[in-house]
Amino acid sequence: MDSLNQTNKALMTETNVEAADNSESVSQTSDRGSNSTSDFSRSKTSGERDALIEIARKEERNVRMIRFITIAAVVICAISVSVLVYYFATGRDYNEFEIEYNLLVRNIHNLVVWEVQYNHALVQQLCGTITSESLMSNQIFPNVTLPDFEIAGGFVDGMGGIMVALFAPLIPQSQKEEWEEYSLLHQDWLNRSAFLKVESPSHRDPLHGTIQDHEHDRRLEIFSLDPQDNAELEIMPEPTIPTKIWKWDGDEKVQVESTSDHDYYAPLWQSSPHYSGTVNVDLFSDPHISKLYSTITNSGQMKLSPGYEIGNLFDWMFDPTEKSQKLELYAFIMEQVHVDFGQGKEVGGFVLALTSFKNLFTRLLPEGTEGIYAVITGTPACGRNMTFMLRGEAANFIGYGDLHELELGDHRRSIPMELYETVPDDLCLHELNIYPSKAYKDSYKTNGTVVYTSIVVLAFLVTTTFFLVYERLVTKREQTKNAALKVVSSIFPSNVQEKVLKGAAEGDAINTERESVIASFYPATTVLFADIEGFTAWSSTREPAQVFRLLECVYGAFDEIARRRKIFKVETVGDCYVAVCGMPQSRKDHAVAMIRFARDCLTRMESLSQDLEVSLGPDTADLGFRVGIHSGPVTGGVLRGQNSRFQLFGDTMNMAARMESTGVKNRIQVSSATAKLLVKAGKERWLEKRESKVDVKGKGTLETYFIKGVMGQEAHESKDATVDTNLSSGDSDQPECSAKVLEYTNDAISIKTGRLVNWNTDVLSRRLVAILKNEVALLDHGLVETVELNPIAIQQLHRFVQIIASMYNDNPFHNFSHASHVTLSIEKMLSRVEKTNEFASGYANNICKDPLAQFAAVLAALIHDCDHFGVSNATLVKEKNPIALFYEGKSPAENHSLSLGWELLMEPEYSELVKCICGTDKKEVDRLKDLLTKAVLATDVFDKELNKERDEKWRKVFGMDNGSNLTGKQAEQLDKLKATIVMEHLIQASDVVHTMQHWHIYIKWNEHFFEETTIAYHNGRMHNNPAEFWYQGEIGFFNHYIIPLAKKLKECKVFGVSCDEFLDYAEANLKEWELKGQQIVNDFSKKYSHSGLERCNSFGVGIERKDTLRREKTQPTKNSCLD
Repeated sequence: MDSLNQTNKALMTETNVEAADNSESVSQTSDRGSNSTSDFSRSKTSGERDALIEIARKEERNVRMIRFITIAAVVICAISVSVLVYYFATGRDYNEFEIEYNLLVRNIHNLVVWEVQYNHALVQQLCGTITSESLMSNQIFPNVTLPDFEIAGGFVDGMGGIMVALFAPLIPQSQKEEWEEYSLLHQDWLNRSAFLKVESPSHRDPLHGTIQDHEHDRRLEIFSLDPQDNAELEIMPEPTIPTKIWKWDGDEKVQVESTSDHDYYAPLWQSSPHYSGTVNVDLFSDPHISKLYSTITNSGQMKLSPGYEIGNLFDWMFDPTEKSQKLELYAFIMEQVHVDFGQGKEVGGFVLALTSFKNLFTRLLPEGTEGIYAVITGTPACGRNMTFMLRGEAANFIGYGDLHELELGDHRRSIPMELYETVPDDLCLHELNIYPSKAYKDSYKTNGTVVYTSIVVLAFLVTTTFFLVYERLVTKREQTKNAALKVVSSIFPSNVQEKVLKGAAEGDAINTERESVIASFYPATTVLFADIEGFTAWSSTREPAQVFRLLECVYGAFDEIARRRKIFKVETVGDCYVAVCGMPQSRKDHAVAMIRFARDCLTRMESLSQDLEVSLGPDTADLGFRVGIHSGPVTGGVLRGQNSRFQLFGDTMNMAARMESTGVKNRIQVSSATAKLLVKAGKERWLEKRESKVDVKGKGTLETYFIKGVMGQEAHESKDATVDTNLSSGDSDQPECSAKVLEYTNDAISIKTGRLVNWNTDVLSRRLVAILKNEVALLDHGLVETVELNPIAIQQLHRFVQIIASMYNDNPFHNFSHASHVTLSIEKMLSRVEKTNEFASGYANNICKDPLAQFAAVLAALIHDCDHFGVSNATLVKEKNPIALFYEGKSPAENHSLSLGWELLMEPEYSELVKCICGTDKKEVDRLKDLLTKAVLATDVFDKELNKERDEKWRKVFGMDNGSNLTGKQAEQLDKLKATIVMEHLIQASDVVHTMQHWHIYIKWNEHFFEETTIAYHNGRMHNNPAEFWYQGEIGFFNHYIIPLAKKLKECKVFGVSCDEFLDYAEANLKEWELKGQQIVNDFSKKYSHSGLERCNSFGVGIERKDTLRREKTQPTKNSCLD
């Protein structure tokens, strides 16, 4: 249409021009010439106009053709995509059915086989109990009675799917009368069973499952057979048992005159639950039992019989209303009872257990599951096949034979029910065949196929409609525009038309910019607040890069989970993560989805914190989230201005924040509003009511709930419940959230210690790389970008750190975890020196330019408490400990740790590592030892002489005029001396750095130290109870040691902002301790006042561990540290 309008406009313009030309020609020529020219001009104009009109029509036809092709393509695409969606949706339903059905079959397989084997094991246990009782009580078969058979048998009929357990001795024909006399004299076991029946009626319910109650069972120990006692307990003596061995003849009891085919009688003697009316019935008179005994005798294996309809023997089990259940199929489990446990294993009787095939299939399927056919087939000895229908937790016998639906035979799954070593011809081997019912398969057919297809078709229809409407609107707009141009052209002169049009355009633009406020109300949402427990204290000991690495890794993982769970992330405020479900798109399951999201986040946080501990240092794995969740309405919108962003407002946000702040680490706390939604969604089993109500600011005391355990176990409810631990998608902005972990394969250290070993190895490796860079730079006279360590050196370093870790004793304070905490502090302070060296004094540069000294400081932190005794040096001296005597009372613990670490490092096994540290220069080895000695001995904070000596050195060196009057070598020597003293004070401060860190960290390590000293006191190794002097002692320690030390670090101006940070924390902790310390000490004292706190404080444990951990020494294959 645009081209047609332009063509018409061109034709009109050309016509006007030609008309003017014609008038000029008339005035200059004759009439005849004028007429000829005029005719020619009109003919030319008419031909050009027709050509332009034809071009416009052709373009219009092309536009129509394109429009038709576009619509046809859209329709074809709609049909094609709809067909594909239909088939894909149908295939998805079928795949879902196959997956769920296979999982269901696997579950049935595991449970049925386990039930059969478990029942067998219970029967074998009862047989062993009878044999043991006969041996211990000197009873001789067949005259054997288990006094508390009701209890022993109760484990069989109470814990498995067994309903009744029977014991029948084998009575030779010659001993028949002897047995009948014996049974009359020893029937008191029935009265003991009757006592249990009175005391615990639920104990005896063979038809519906029994309950083994040990509290009542123990009362049998005080049970007396005295009639007077029985009267007090209101126990009626059991009726006298039949005096002769008998059998059923129809419905009558008749005396047995001769034995069966087995040449033995098998009188039923004891049963659980007990029934006196069946005692002495000859079980061999029942052909099924007789045949079963022959089978197990021939095969030598326990046997599960085919299904039978039981006769009168078990008639007493059924109430009059339950007689119909007698017609169901039951099976026997039989095992022989041996006279002793010898190799011959003479048989003295057998145990017969009654179970129901129906019991095997009860409670196998989740509630609401449609029908599953369970068809039991087997070898010819098993007789007829049986078919059961499983619906939810119920199972019903529907008939003999294979009665499954034939059209679903392709879904047959076969499962062997027994696991026999050998299968003779006369042995029945059952096989369980599982088939789905049509109702079960149809339950996976959803209307999603039609819905998805309809949505696709509708989407294409809507798209096509919008396209046509849009094309029509554009055409109409162009027509209106052209009409407007004509109006403007007809009203305004040409020189103002452009301004008019420009003004109109500017007016439209201005109206377009007048946007309305962007805000909406969302009535049904669930809001989550998640805060990292202990983050503030943890971050106070880390560098900013480490803090942000943790947050990026954790919140990056949460964002990925939110994307998969379709949760909207609102913002992060500090270490608090805020998310919402139910907006912008509304969801009915917003509460359930948010709980699953929170669960995934907690699971991911657990694995991430453990992985990151290898690179971020100790206590990282101890971090966890407090999660609070509340459901309700919110108001959301865009708050415009500088840095515009989306915001949520309302009481729901406040309540969710309160749920988080009052929550518990690594638990999900939800409000009652969210709990109601979970209950409504059928997830009430997720909820665990909090024991005490929560005091919520502005709300009062409220009842809240925790989410139980780890709900990832309910994988069937969430197909994508598993959290992908590999979140790296190739995005360069994604932080590296895992570290290369060296393996540790010994049992001397825990998993957590193993992570700390890897972290310490990583720290020392970086310091070792710095040494190598320095050496290469000196050789090449320039800076070196990268240096790679020889893998052999790395392995030796890891092995060294691993053995050092194992040499630490299990002290509450002086342990490997504390050594790693000291290493973390030294590493942080050294990094501050490196970042501030260009602004610091010359001795700061000396520290930065001496990578060996830095390595020695970190190594000293690692070994400084190795094999610590858990008591002070003064105690060791007082006890005349061999170590104290050897070192003449001078820092014995520190000298002992230093000696252990140095001797281990100097072993040939670590020769390649030593070469990387010191090269081949013996002077460097001696220098390393000197640096280590000074650093380790600096950790003896209670040696008054050493402290006095260090204070004098500090005043002497830093009391000078900073060496301004010195020149040349004197100034250089002064800087080296300052650097040495600062390094000593560095490790001094790091050893007690917890006092100069966040209050929570200080209290944590203070408690550990209190516990350690209390253990020493309980072990008689301290004269005074720490609780008596701890409060004042800490105040004195702060005033006379910690704060002066922090001031020295600030005075040296080497460690950047750490100087102010240490002093500020120390002073703040002192004030806090003065206010709360006494109560804290009282709490410590109550907590550690028990005598069970004793631990081994002997020395030398670390040495023994080191010796046990040594492997064969590996000879290095390279002499260079560089790979």
